[in-house]
Amino acid sequence: MVSKNTKTDFAPADRLSDGEVYLQTIKILGLRNLLPILQLLPNMIAILNKQRQVIFANEAFITAICVNKFEDSLGQRPGELLTCVNSLDNANGCGTGKECKHCGAVLVLLKTQKTGRKQESNAKITINMDGKLVALDLQIIASPITVDNEIFYIVIITEN
Repeated sequence: MVSKNTKTDFAPADRLSDGEVYLQTIKILGLRNLLPILQLLPNMIAILNKQRQVIFANEAFITAICVNKFEDSLGQRPGELLTCVNSLDNANGCGTGKECKHCGAVLVLLKTQKTGRKQESNAKITINMDGKLVALDLQIIASPITVDNEIFYIVIITEN
């Protein structure tokens, strides 16, 4: 576990190391029956670990964030990948800034972690797209999934 500066104004700041994230990604890539289905769906879908780090993203998510090599983005949080302006408010990134306590996306994930059940919410986030601020109105669904006795979270993001 990487715990450099864990100062946070809202959600926990801890992150796993790149090596730990890589091992979790390998575990998810072993879900040979599930991944092809996730790739077919038009929604942005990510699988997150308990630290809210992305360890898998489907093609729709990768296309939306405009990256060529997603492996370089592993371990980041959704708001960082989407370039949410609030992910820059705290050195620990997405979910740790003062305004994050109002973010439907992080709130739904924290509630899913707390209850162990599927949760849904709307989220309004402002992203930086090519130097312009763009407001997104999103629906977020988060649900736990257990793989080899480890809990992860499938997050589905749809624009309203």
